[in-house]
Amino acid sequence: MKKREKILRINGDILSVFRICNEVGWESLKEISVYRIIYISSVLYSFKYPSKENPFSEDYDFVTSLRGPFTEDIKISLTNLLVNEYLVENGKQLSLGKETSNKIDDLPKYKEKYNWFEVVIYILAIYGEEKIYDFVVRDPEYQENLQTNSIKEINIEKGNKTYSNLVKLKETFERALGESANELDDKKYLEYYFDYIFSKILRGELDHEL
Repeated sequence: MKKREKILRINGDILSVFRICNEVGWESLKEISVYRIIYISSVLYSFKYPSKENPFSEDYDFVTSLRGPFTEDIKISLTNLLVNEYLVENGKQLSLGKETSNKIDDLPKYKEKYNWFEVVIYILAIYGEEKIYDFVVRDPEYQENLQTNSIKEINIEKGNKTYSNLVKLKETFERALGESANELDDKKYLEYYFDYIFSKILRGELDHEL
């Protein structure tokens, strides 16, 4: 029963991702993008809310693969959604299928995660699909597992290498932004933060700071 409940929660997360992506003009996604969006969302939650419990940590146990972060439970959930026609395949892309019932809104932590997906996907939409990949492959927690051929879970809680490096950059970012950093909502804060990060990547400065 616990496994079924877990898959139902992941179903809700995946459908949330597709609904929000539709709103920003992404009518379909590659399967690997689903893994990456949920992974990035889970890591960034600990970064933005260090004093809160990460709502993703209970359900996700990502491991490394050459294509990106992977977890068997998302694979199971995607299969479940396709079989029940809540998602449909269009070539190598996936898109929303038939409507789900409103009961999905009653899943534990659904609204909290939905709101956070809105923030993260808003940011990813600004920079495009390639920025998702760029962020993932530079993720130090991910890179360490990949380079050592490790199949252990990727730590998505605060205190991991990715979190620590994001915080280092956060300190210099907030100094540059000044007092206005405290006045930004989540979307604007992450928008400015990633503009800062990606500008440093383009200038070749990021690796020297991590």
